Amino acid sequence: MKILFLLPQIPYPPHSGGRIVTWNMVKRFAQTCEVHVACLYHHPEELSHLPVVESVCASVRAFSAQKKWDALALLRSCVSTWPYKAHRFYNREMARYVQDVIRAKQVDIVHAQNFYTTTYIRGDESCVKIHYKENIEGNVLLRFSQASKNPFIKAAAWFEGRRTRWFERQACRRFDHVLSISPIDRDVMAGYEPGLSIGYQRPGVDLKAYPFLNEVDSAPAVVFTGTMSYYPNADGVRIFLNECWSSVRAQVADAECWIVGAGPPADIQGFDGRDGIHVTGRVDDIAVYMERAWVYIVPLRVGGGIRLKILESMASGRVVVSSPVGCEGLGLIDGEHLFIKELGPEFCASIIELLADEQKRRRLRETARALMESTYDWDVVIRQQQALYQSLMEPQSS
Repeated sequence: MKILFLLPQIPYPPHSGGRIVTWNMVKRFAQTCEVHVACLYHHPEELSHLPVVESVCASVRAFSAQKKWDALALLRSCVSTWPYKAHRFYNREMARYVQDVIRAKQVDIVHAQNFYTTTYIRGDESCVKIHYKENIEGNVLLRFSQASKNPFIKAAAWFEGRRTRWFERQACRRFDHVLSISPIDRDVMAGYEPGLSIGYQRPGVDLKAYPFLNEVDSAPAVVFTGTMSYYPNADGVRIFLNECWSSVRAQVADAECWIVGAGPPADIQGFDGRDGIHVTGRVDDIAVYMERAWVYIVPLRVGGGIRLKILESMASGRVVVSSPVGCEGLGLIDGEHLFIKELGPEFCASIIELLADEQKRRRLRETARALMESTYDWDVVIRQQQALYQSLMEPQSS
């Protein structure tokens, strides 16, 4: 099977949710398939990672994306039906290259990751066309609009969310099959487009990279990890620190809270050193902080798609307290694999309960790890995905 991956970023190193998914797909597909990659880069220094990707693939080309806030891309989006991100991730040279590779390499499958790579597919290509959705971007923007208190931002996010969702629906029609990483998003998209061929492909976790860790003998620690420049992460952490942490600290006087991830906004940085709170910024090794955690928190109220931080923490044997939004779509059971509570008093009470009850933490740690081994191991997940892709080729060759 010859497969061309269209990726919104160089998939290595796997330091963020999107790259973790794409790198595990690319390197595992490449073990048994002829894999080609066309991707975008956002900073020139990222190009230093291309040799790692090239070492496992038949061919790799990277093209420049627009910067995060690009005036020309913004202007184009104001006078077209494409949302801003579609313009930001579009490169004309890459569009020509994709069509050339499909023809020259006689590609069997083209896999477009995220809605903003769908612009590279016309719909008339002779190969099987698969769109892999990590989320419904339009709905993420609409949730952001609902959560925002700034009337200008609320209106702008609502408008962009509505047209992004429309764009996503139109884009899906150009593909033979759509794969959603969330069963909830799958069902929502199926409701928007009743005739759409759409399925669910669960995410995975690398059990070798996340071995089961024993609890360390240290102060009780609550840990969050994630890119802090990403709005849903910053929003959830901000609410937790402002409205929840003081309640935890009042009950567990020596408790520490670790906020680990690159690009924390200034107001969140301001919590560093107060009431047992540590805001680290970017770190070289997240495992050091995961090992420290007695309780791992996912206090999201906005977002969609990938929930890799939960899978990784469970694989590591960390007890999780998550908001419903934070773990939606993973099929996890409240009280069996983790605690699922709305941000507020119940969220705080669950953290306090777990910090005080070692036996309960041990039970949740063991049941969560068992689920990761049986269901979410990347090796299992990618074998299922490859089998699906092979089955989608069969009508083409008959």
